[in-house]
Order: sequence, then structure tokens, then C-alpha cells
Amino acid sequence: MRLKPAFLALSVQFALAFPLLADIAAVESGNADIERITIKGDFRQSSVQQISGSLAVVSEQDAKRQASQHLDDLLQQIGNVNFAAGASRGRFLQVRGVGERSEFVDAINPSVGLLVDGIDYSVLGLPSLLDLQQLEVFRGPEATRFGANAMAGMLNFVSQDPQFERETRLGATLANYNSSQLSLVHNDKISEKVAFRFAAEHQSSDGFIQNHYLNRKDTNNIDETHLHGKVRVLATDDLTLDALLNWHDIDNGYDAFSLDRNRVTLSDQPGQDKQDIKAGALKASYSGWSFADSQTQLSVLNAKSDYGFDEDWSFQAIHPWAYSTTDQYLRDRQFRSFNQRFQAKDNHWVLGFYASSQQTDLTRNYGDNFAQTVSVFQSELERQNLAWYGEYQHQLATDLTLTAGVRAERYSDDYHDSNQIVQQGDDWMWGGKLSLDYQLNEQALIYGLASRGYKVGGVNGEALAKALDPEFADIAAQLQQRPTFGPEALWNTEFGVKASTAEQQLVSRVAAFYMWRDDMQVNSWINRGTKFIGYLANAGSGRNYGLEMENRLQLNPSLVLFANASVLQSEIRDFVNDKGVDMTGREQAHAPKRQFSLALEWLATDAITVHGGVQHKDAYYYSDSHQARSDKMYLLNLKVSYQWQQLELSVWSRNALDEQYGVRGFYFGNDPRDEYEGHVYEQFGEPRRVGVSASYQF
Repeated sequence: MRLKPAFLALSVQFALAFPLLADIAAVESGNADIERITIKGDFRQSSVQQISGSLAVVSEQDAKRQASQHLDDLLQQIGNVNFAAGASRGRFLQVRGVGERSEFVDAINPSVGLLVDGIDYSVLGLPSLLDLQQLEVFRGPEATRFGANAMAGMLNFVSQDPQFERETRLGATLANYNSSQLSLVHNDKISEKVAFRFAAEHQSSDGFIQNHYLNRKDTNNIDETHLHGKVRVLATDDLTLDALLNWHDIDNGYDAFSLDRNRVTLSDQPGQDKQDIKAGALKASYSGWSFADSQTQLSVLNAKSDYGFDEDWSFQAIHPWAYSTTDQYLRDRQFRSFNQRFQAKDNHWVLGFYASSQQTDLTRNYGDNFAQTVSVFQSELERQNLAWYGEYQHQLATDLTLTAGVRAERYSDDYHDSNQIVQQGDDWMWGGKLSLDYQLNEQALIYGLASRGYKVGGVNGEALAKALDPEFADIAAQLQQRPTFGPEALWNTEFGVKASTAEQQLVSRVAAFYMWRDDMQVNSWINRGTKFIGYLANAGSGRNYGLEMENRLQLNPSLVLFANASVLQSEIRDFVNDKGVDMTGREQAHAPKRQFSLALEWLATDAITVHGGVQHKDAYYYSDSHQARSDKMYLLNLKVSYQWQQLELSVWSRNALDEQYGVRGFYFGNDPRDEYEGHVYEQFGEPRRVGVSASYQF
């Protein structure tokens, strides 16, 4: 489906007409307050309605409406945002059809990053929604703000800050599949100058897989513990110091793919998806200078992971032709970053410096159970980034603002592995944004912008390693031609309108965009029987364009409608896969054409609230290198809450109609019972969930 001109024209006409209605409403009411959601990831911490660019915000209250417990649950309600699992949780993000879908031997460079209170959690995934204040989803390149990990967008998770008052909240949830969740949040002050906040949570579940070979229901289980701590010190009238510590202990199982292409597995050696993440940050905000404010953040993150699976998804005696192998990836990530920003008192300019150092050590253990051998591969990647960035805002007229931002970033890579392969990379990259904002009134903003994002290249360590393997001697030359892949750049143009009526009965945001990708990084696979070799290549280019909108309508004092939608058209250009098939003109992977989320919230009485929502996602391709597709998805979510003083009770259901939908997919032959005929194998999202939650605040 192409974006029809009539549909695009209608959307633009609506977007242009709506500010006029908002202007009339503002005059009639005499109230010009705008939506009061402050965006923490923006330089100026403005309202979402005042920022040029497509931005969706999910608040703590939004998460509660859907009974959300994890990032996967939140992302279903945001247009042009998708994710891939391939692990116990969704970990790889896509915005507007751009983003990675897996990480095996080679370290990936994310097109869409994830920040948790300013700490880079990209590729690790978001372990929990514990103590969420808001999730900010920036769509489109955000290089000036966030750098290389925001080529297509950025997710910014913001947790609650310490307050100078005592508050405690206890929470508990019980749900089907033997699921439970316990949480504690405590806030207090030590003195009038020092406050702290502590949050703890444990989640557990048997998961949604039955392993018939082992006669178990918990081989894909969830077992997670999360601890957050924050301290705020008002050192002087001009200096605020913040310290935070996070610890995540994740001991999940991984047994998700079935030879019978359902939720029943036959694995004799189920895998695991374990993470031990320790992260911390020190922040200093100083406002004592007459010309500018200063913000400084030093962040550290250490993450050890153990990711492995039964590669044959079966047991040794399933068939005389069967193979039996396991694959395990042990990673040790160490990340350090320093960010210094100066911001003018009048907000006209921002200048900053960023430096980071990252080291990733990998040990891969590939076991052949019949031969009783384990092949070990080790690699080490060191990366340093240095960046200078700035943004200048000029008031052309009272209601017309020009903003220009730019970021120059230098990265240096040093890679070596156990096959004596050594590669080094050193390059400059740049990105930025130029926007023109027209403030029609205090309720309505019309903007146009052009922006550029980027991400680094890297090393195809797996392909180089296989080129040395005698088993692949016939394609060694082909593999050796792909030692590295180059950086990618993404250009974006966007037109948008943000408006609201004066009393906030209607809040609306509409954006139309067109993006083109230069040297598009494409994940490819070479399939040799039951052996797979992954590598990254650069296609000539790609195109992504479409629409996004968020709307909130107060139908009456007790009934609210939420309506989010997106339309996306994507295209690969100048790319031939390993089988010689020209993929030019085909849609990009994980880029559904249409998504929408409709929800109603009804305040039935002062104590009872009823929420119902429907989420839809079109079918999409699972990979850029093959033609396997997901099915369309419709999810129905329901919730009824009862509030009695400080106690809240709720009964909820996610995916109430028990829709079966994929969150990761592959196409190959893996079943010896049908002579390894090719099939689409999928990991499925959660089935019908039914639960009861309670929280008590005092």
C-alpha cells in the first residue's frame, strides 16, 4: 500500500485547521494553559506541545491504564514503534521501521537507543517499569541531543526523583501462568537539604511455554529482581547534587522456538537469558553563573549476560538425521560516559561535550552434543567516543523561531579475537537539526524541520571466523570480502502540528515525515544446512515515510478517548541477499504499514474506573534477507480499578481475546522429521493474561 495523496492531503488539512479551532477555544475561555508534561530529554525541558519533532510520552498513569509491567507492554500503544524479542524480553527497538533485531557474535550498533535516567541501557533492554515517571519516545534522528545511538530515535526512561516528604507505596500482583509481582517504593528526607528514594521489585512467572520432552511449564520462565536508589542534595541555593544506583538481577529461562511452530517445545537443554546489571550516575546542576547554567553527569554501567539456547530445539533421539547443538554467549559490557552541558540563561544557546568508553568481551561456547565437543570463540571490542554539540535558537519574530543544532562525533574502535583477527576503526561522524517553529497561539505550534542522524560501522567477526573454518572453505573468499561494514547516515524531513483546546478537552499531535538512509546497514545470513553465518552489509539506500498522530479527547467529565495511529511506507534499495535475490523495492524489516491504539477510560463512580483498549499492528517482514512475515495483530486490554482511600485494587486482562502474534521470526529448515524443509519459525508474544493488582500508599 502506498500513501494515497488524498489521505495525506486530508491529514495535512486537518492538522492546519485544528490550531484555528484551538485558537477560537482559547479566546472563548480566556485560559491559555498548555499540556503540562515536561520533557526531560530535551535541552530546555519544554512541554511536549512546544517541542518541534515527533514525540510520544507515556506517563505513569498511562502505564497503569494498560496494567503494563514491562517495556513490551508500553510500546504496543505507540505509533511507528516496534520491537524484536529473540530473548526472554523484547530487547531490540525499531522506530519508523529502522532498528536492529538481534545480537549474536558481532556487537551491534543500535539505531534506536535506550536511556534510563541518562544511563545508556541500549541493547540490554529495559528490565522493569519500576517507579516510572514517564517514558519519552523521540521519533526521527536526534543526533544533537543523544548522538550515535539515536539515528532513528531514542527512548528516554525517567524514574521518579526524591521528594522532601515521607511516602511509602506497596504493590502486589497475582496473574495466571503462576505469575507474581511485589514492589516497594519509599521516599523520605534526612534533612531539609537531603532526600532519598528507594524502590525494589521482584517479578516471577512460569512463562507461556510447555516443554513436552521435559514435562515442564517453566523452561521460559521470568525471575527478576530490581533495586533502585536515588539521593538528592541541595548543596547550596545554586547547586543540586544527585546520585543514583541501579541493580538488576535477571535469571530468566529461554526456550521460545518450537519445531511444531506453537507454544510446545521439545528441547532437552533449554536455554537461559541472564543479566547482572549494575549502573550508577552522579549529577550536578549549577545555576550560580549570570550567563549560563551547568549540568554535569558521570555514568557507569557494568553488565554481565549469559544468553544461550538449544539450537536444534529438540532432543537427540528425535530422528536418526537429527543434529544436537547448543549455543551460549557470555558477554561482559563495561560502559563509562561523561556529559557536560552549558545552557544560556535565556535558553537561546546550548553547548556541550560528551565522552564515553565502552569495552565488550565475548565468549561464545558452541557445543556439539553428539561429538561431545565445545568450540570456544572469544572477542574483545574497545570503543571510545568524543563529541562536541551545540544548539542555537533565534527569535525571527514574536511567533517565529529558528533552531539550529549540530553534533560532531569521533569514534575509535579496536577489535581482536581468538582467531587472531585484528581490526581498527577511526572516523568522524556528524548530525544535527534545523527547525522552524510558528507559534500560532499558546495552544498551537506548527513546525517544519530537517535532521540528520548517524551510527558507526563495525567488524563482521563471525564471517571472518567462519572463513578460517575448513567446513566453509568453498565460500571463504565470499566471507573474507566482508571484514567490516561502514557507517550509516539517515536524513529526515518532517512537518508537524501540535495543538490543544484551552481547557485540554482535546490534545492532538500530527507529524508527516520522509526519511532516506545512505549506506543502509542490513543484517544478512548465509544458510548452510543447519549452520548459519550472520554478517552486516551496507545496502545502497533505503526510504521510510509516513504519518504519526496522538490524540486525547475528553468526551465528558467522566469519559476520555485516547487515539494513536501511524502509517508507514518503507523500501530497501540496491541490496542483493546471499541467494542472489534483489531485494530492491521490498519493505524493510519490522516496519508495519499501519498501527493504531484506541482506548476509553470511564470514571464510573468516584471510586470505580473502567478502562478498555484495542491495539493493532499490521503484518511485517521479520528480516531484510528473507520473505517471512508476521501476522496482523489485534490486542484487547481491559481493566477495572477500585480506589478506597489509600488502597487501590484492580482486575485486568491483557490480550483478552488470546491473540497469537509473533515478536521474532526466522525462515529456515530445522526439523529432521520433514527433512529440514523450510518454515517460518516464530517466537510468540504473551497470550491472554488475567491478573489482580493491589497497591497501598501511606
